[in-house]
Amino acid sequence: MKHNQKPNFKSKNKSKPKDDKPNKPEIRKMQRQQKAAQASAEREKIKAEKDAKIKIYKQQRLERTKAISKKTQRGQPLMKDRMQLLLKQIEEMKRR
Repeated sequence: MKHNQKPNFKSKNKSKPKDDKPNKPEIRKMQRQQKAAQASAEREKIKAEKDAKIKIYKQQRLERTKAISKKTQRGQPLMKDRMQLLLKQIEEMKRR
């Protein structure tokens, strides 16, 4: 009895089924993207903190300017507000 079946030579050269694991360049690319995302998040956080500090400083400066620039009808400076401002500064210095 002869077998008419052809031998399966392709089984030796059969490529392995690809897994869904990323290769080294893809891993490096993902790591770079993660670092870039972290860096941008850090920059945004620093920028937000800086903007908040600037806003607080501008508000304080505006209050100080208003207190110092108040005048009476005759153009004399109002000392009451200036004294309040100085007292506030002294109390803040004592806290530190």
